[in-house]
Amino acid sequence: MTSDLELLRAYEPVIRYTEGELFFPTAVEPYLAECDLLVGAAAGRQRLLVPRGELDAETLARQVAPPGQTLFLRLVQQPLGGLALAQWSRRPDHPVFRAPGRLARVGLFARLVDAGFNASLLLRGTVPGGTAAAASVKYEAARARDPRYVYHGRVVRRGGWIVLHYLYFYFMNDWRSTFAGANDHEADLEQAFVVLEDAPDGPRPIWFGCAAHDYSGDELRRRWDDPYISLVGDHPVIHAGAGSHAAYFEAGEYITTVPLPAFRGLRGFFDGLRHLWRDTLRQGDPGDLGARVEAALSIPFIDYARGDGKAIGPGQSAEWAVVEVDDTLPWVDGYRGLWGLDTRDRFAGERAPAGLKYTRTGSVRPSWNDPIGFLGLDKVAPPFAVVGAIDERRAELDEEAAKLDAEIATAADGITGRDQAVKALAADGALEKAHERRAAELTTEEAELARLRARRVELDDERSALDRRRAAAVAGETGDPRAHLSHDHHPQTTGDQHYGRVVEFWSAVSVGLGMIALIVLLFVVHLPIWAGTVLAVGGYLVLEAAFRRRLIDLLLRITLVLALVGAVILAVSYATAIVVFAIVGVALLTLVDNVREIRAS
Repeated sequence: MTSDLELLRAYEPVIRYTEGELFFPTAVEPYLAECDLLVGAAAGRQRLLVPRGELDAETLARQVAPPGQTLFLRLVQQPLGGLALAQWSRRPDHPVFRAPGRLARVGLFARLVDAGFNASLLLRGTVPGGTAAAASVKYEAARARDPRYVYHGRVVRRGGWIVLHYLYFYFMNDWRSTFAGANDHEADLEQAFVVLEDAPDGPRPIWFGCAAHDYSGDELRRRWDDPYISLVGDHPVIHAGAGSHAAYFEAGEYITTVPLPAFRGLRGFFDGLRHLWRDTLRQGDPGDLGARVEAALSIPFIDYARGDGKAIGPGQSAEWAVVEVDDTLPWVDGYRGLWGLDTRDRFAGERAPAGLKYTRTGSVRPSWNDPIGFLGLDKVAPPFAVVGAIDERRAELDEEAAKLDAEIATAADGITGRDQAVKALAADGALEKAHERRAAELTTEEAELARLRARRVELDDERSALDRRRAAAVAGETGDPRAHLSHDHHPQTTGDQHYGRVVEFWSAVSVGLGMIALIVLLFVVHLPIWAGTVLAVGGYLVLEAAFRRRLIDLLLRITLVLALVGAVILAVSYATAIVVFAIVGVALLTLVDNVREIRAS
């Protein structure tokens, strides 16, 4: 039997990073050697428990937070600043990262939301400036002592599946400070999953899953034969986001939206509105309104997963070292605090993550406790068990069909001729109440019989579909490898990434200039609020269209809007005449139609 370590090694992913990446996966011990341990309360008071140099995995595992307080590590005791930060930025071996401006890729509203996000950083708990630089210095010193690139791995067997769980621990997420992303936080944890079927003739890879931001369930995984998965032999390839370390199946640049927390409740409201419109009022499906509104009220960032930097894994310039982990390791099971600075960011983006097993609240991660469910595979049978699962379901349907046949026969016999009793009661006015009751009962029984017969037809359809699926499975047909995906994500095309330096500059300064222009118009020129707002917004739209070479489109849209406004004004002004003409028109059409009917009879 193949050992857990051999399985982990056989399918360990290759990770390709973006040029300019500062941090790569490491073991936890070098990280702990650079940290101190603190405990803090919600009010902001904190105290040192274990100073730097005295902390190791064994000491960490013994720590328990007092009630109402949180344990957290601190990697950077003193961020770089001033001259030290300038020297670090200008060092000869400093990786250089270049990218087109992200704001050129999104519209005006997204830029306004982004301005609000930047303002929120002043009010939230955030990682201090210079932390990423200091963390990079510490990481490079740790690599000098332990140059390995490490993943932590474990194997979970359940329900005919073997899950190879790969966990990658980083000194820091520097997405915001280094790559203009959404957040920074000390420590970072990412994970990937290779799922094998535990077939009688030996395990085979079927699924590959990796976590990227807020994706979950089916969206996390791709089938092994998915055309968008890259493989190096039996090793799937991950393209890691620069600084964020989020995992992507394809190389490229991804627009990633971060929903505004204040508007997250709107998703439920619009889902309810959609349900009312589609299911209760029986109208056409308007689509996922909640997702559209959430996207509109989200802050856009770019996750650079170009794969043009360091590559780690089998056949690459750097190889993996593996550390096996499970619940028996004290530092995995015992420590429930945060693995980096607790900024108490109320949005959580700048707050350090917890460890391999736990969430920030101290509960066990679903990906650790239930990786099968986390990947949405509870409902999916391993290929070797598909025919058996179909036969089992077929037997259940056969049993239900037999019961339904008996119920249908009994129900049909029970109402045959019952209309005569209802008619007899209807003939005597003194029996009106009894007639109404019997008629209602008969209507109910008829409806139930109709329901049973409809369900019986559904069973036949399902059994036929299962028979076709069984034949396909026996023939070795596996179906569309992407059928389980509902929100697939791909990188931007090259054309969406580059707009020219002029457009990028305008996109970067436009929101600020627009705000200044509005203030000048209102408080210096002293225009009325409505006039100043219209002039500022109108001027912005014209300049935006001009920079993006869409001025003609803007003029056409303005013309269309003016035409609609003119039509509304005319309709209101001549409402009486329009109503009179409409009534006369309907009357004439009715006369003509009725005369035609008489002539045809």
